[in-house]
Amino acid sequence: MEEKALVFSSQEEFAQVKVEQKEQVCSTCSARSLCIGQQKTKGIITVLNPLSAQPGDEVKIEIPEGSYSKELIVLFGVLLMAALFGLILGHVSALFLSLPSSLLSLIGLLLGLLGGGFFLFRYFQKTKRNKLYPVIKDIIKKGDSHG
Repeated sequence: MEEKALVFSSQEEFAQVKVEQKEQVCSTCSARSLCIGQQKTKGIITVLNPLSAQPGDEVKIEIPEGSYSKELIVLFGVLLMAALFGLILGHVSALFLSLPSSLLSLIGLLLGLLGGGFFLFRYFQKTKRNKLYPVIKDIIKKGDSHG
């Protein structure tokens, strides 16, 4: 989905832009989690700024809707699988160690979630960090900061 926005501030590879909030569009946008719950910001979101847009520029941003859905599936899928793996591993360990299976299952579940969370942290930090942000695709009109 593409939207027009006004650059509010810019720093290095990111910019803060103000997107005109349209209730009918916002309800179907997959990136609404960037704005909803932030009523005080009035549509100001962080975007990647590969074109080095400056404050005052009117820009066109692209919101990667497909990426959000795919990465949410990865996020919840990995957490679910890690939790189940830890739970099963804890239960099987209890049979061999002659300890209460409920205790080791709980410990396995928590360790599985911890391991899955660590994996996801590294995964998003290294490979996907910048792919989840909306991106400035075009500068429609240059603002006053260009001279």
